[in-house]
Amino acid sequence: MKNYLKILAVIAAVALLPLQYVLLVRVYNSMEKNLHATVDECFRDAVEQEAMMRFHALMDTSSTYSFTYSGGSVLLGIGDILEREGSHTDFDTLRNLFALNLAEKELQGLSFSFRQTQNDTSVFHTADDFLNDPLAEKASFSRLSTHIVPTSSDLTEGVVAIITNPYSAILPNLKMLIIFSFLIALFVIFCLWMMIRTLSKVNFINNLRKDHTYAMIHDMKTPLSSIMIIAEDFKDNPKINSDEELAVQLKILDEECSHLNRICDKVINVAKVENKKLRFVYEKIDLEKFFSDVKVRLQALYPDEAQDVPSKKTVAFSYDLSQEKTLIADRLYLTEIIDNLIDNSIKYSGPAVQIDVRSVQKGKITELRLKDNGSGFSKEASKRLFKKFERGENTVGISGHGIGLNYVYRLMKFFGGYVRIESREGLFTEVILGFPSKRQYDI
Repeated sequence: MKNYLKILAVIAAVALLPLQYVLLVRVYNSMEKNLHATVDECFRDAVEQEAMMRFHALMDTSSTYSFTYSGGSVLLGIGDILEREGSHTDFDTLRNLFALNLAEKELQGLSFSFRQTQNDTSVFHTADDFLNDPLAEKASFSRLSTHIVPTSSDLTEGVVAIITNPYSAILPNLKMLIIFSFLIALFVIFCLWMMIRTLSKVNFINNLRKDHTYAMIHDMKTPLSSIMIIAEDFKDNPKINSDEELAVQLKILDEECSHLNRICDKVINVAKVENKKLRFVYEKIDLEKFFSDVKVRLQALYPDEAQDVPSKKTVAFSYDLSQEKTLIADRLYLTEIIDNLIDNSIKYSGPAVQIDVRSVQKGKITELRLKDNGSGFSKEASKRLFKKFERGENTVGISGHGIGLNYVYRLMKFFGGYVRIESREGLFTEVILGFPSKRQYDI
């Protein structure tokens, strides 16, 4: 497993905690706002009730006093009467009334105190101004103040209730949310930990499988080389050469051993690519000489007289290197790339195979274009051909494992170039190899 997956998992786990904190803070602030409104209402009602109790105590049955009440403030009618009679706020009565009002709202656990205020009449012109007091103290975790409630008819005096433990009314309601958030955080962290652990195990098993497979294939090359040496010795034996049928079988044996040896080399090289252990030796390659050698090898494997044998294919190979005659690359791996592509062209073409190679210079890029007359494939299939173990729809009955084009793709990435495929079903397939400018290499 790549390290960035672990890093992302750790970041997700760490980021979860501040997210949970932000959620809890926002919920707390919302509940605090609701608590402030409720306490404010209870306090205004308590001030009204206390003033009315003093008013009823002063007036007799023949009294003609009348009053109005609005916005939590004692207005002119009752205020003037109480002030003329010298009646002032009874804080003990106000405390009891406020406590009863809080208890009705199930807030009996709150602790509070009162504070008298001297109001600035330049700020407070009407009783309603106190409901949006710009000087009101902001609530905090350990303190919550109500709006000022005026207690004089000229609005110069007022009273404020201060709640010293607002959290005692909020935290019990947050208890389940806190527990639930904590459990979610633990669950997410556990899942991330299990994901990292599982991916690590899968990665370990995958690497173990690869190592075992490549080690096994590497070990196969030793007996395979012995078989090839013995086959070479047999080819030089005059007794075997005199037997035409035996000579043909020996030639088949030699060809199949060479084929198997190439498959083993390909798998081992794929392992090197995946583990990024390739080491390129760049040199200036004469493309004329390079593809001339390729043509000679193909003529040896697919001679012209083979067309008389129904099971054998003929290969016509041509090249046009007029635009660019040299290339900076690693000769060994360039050979493997070209051999893989030619092998695909032969496998997926009819009895008469035509392969054309040409070089194209595009600014700082040199392209080698290999075109064949094969069966081709659809545009949808071309999108997945470079994936490992992926093969086209026209591969039924044709040997292969789907690692050749993936190997070419990885090698071209190591070269710093690119590979593309253009194809039409039933007509042709053209593979385009793009190699970077010579100036990128120090040779």
